[in-house]
Amino acid sequence: MKAIIIAFICQMMASITFSQSVNSSLKEPNGIKLLNGQTIVIESTSTIEASLAMGMELKSSTSSINHLDVKNSTDKNYSISNTMTKLKLNMNMMGQSNNYDSDYKESNSGEMTKIFDDKLNKPVDIIIDRATGMPISDNKMAKKKDADETNPAADLMKIFSNNSDDAIVSGAFELIPRDKKIGDSWADTVASKDLKVIRNFILKSIIGNEAVIELNIASTSVNKLDFQETEFEIKSETKTTSEIVTDVSTGLTKKRTSKSNITGSIQMMGQDMLISATTSSTSMYK
Repeated sequence: MKAIIIAFICQMMASITFSQSVNSSLKEPNGIKLLNGQTIVIESTSTIEASLAMGMELKSSTSSINHLDVKNSTDKNYSISNTMTKLKLNMNMMGQSNNYDSDYKESNSGEMTKIFDDKLNKPVDIIIDRATGMPISDNKMAKKKDADETNPAADLMKIFSNNSDDAIVSGAFELIPRDKKIGDSWADTVASKDLKVIRNFILKSIIGNEAVIELNIASTSVNKLDFQETEFEIKSETKTTSEIVTDVSTGLTKKRTSKSNITGSIQMMGQDMLISATTSSTSMYK
């Protein structure tokens, strides 16, 4: 279970910068354009390589498929349902493997089954601002009662599920401010008590309706998580470089690739465990 906790922590630290709303004084883009009933299929792959305390090493690879279904719209927002339909994960820590494959469940590790079976084919509704493509801050996502209240991973999954659903949906859109041309850059910042994110964009090219954007992100964060009545404090610094291909006519992302370097510490039961990790991910939108 410890390896699974660490893997999720690495994933959270790497992805947290993509799920935060931002404030910007730039000229507002033209907004995203979707049709009711439209479906966006996201095929994603990611890897994590982490170095932990006492020489422990962790490696994991993940592939997944998500379906985003546009349920309805208003003049200000869209309601989009996110459903994970396939997941394959391989993780190795200290020579011990934990695997999950939604297509071949009979071979899955027991702990992985507890965590992921309840995530598959369960739609989660997200409301996004049609002008920015970002999740509305007061989303009221339905919280279903856990099928097994004794599941030791239930609290852990609650920590990550909302963040990941928001990130998956908002990642399907990338808009360019109306006053930008090739070679121009722009930036935005999020700052709170526990998080600071600085994002710098460069418009690299536009060919027809297809634009390429370079995105560099620097973030620092402090998170406190409760798992099985144990509190974890996670401090991290993350630097991420991404390339995004987007359709300027609709705001829909076509491809997103990212690489992150993470340094930080995890405090567990009064002990600090240093962690460093590299992550890479690719998502294709169809």
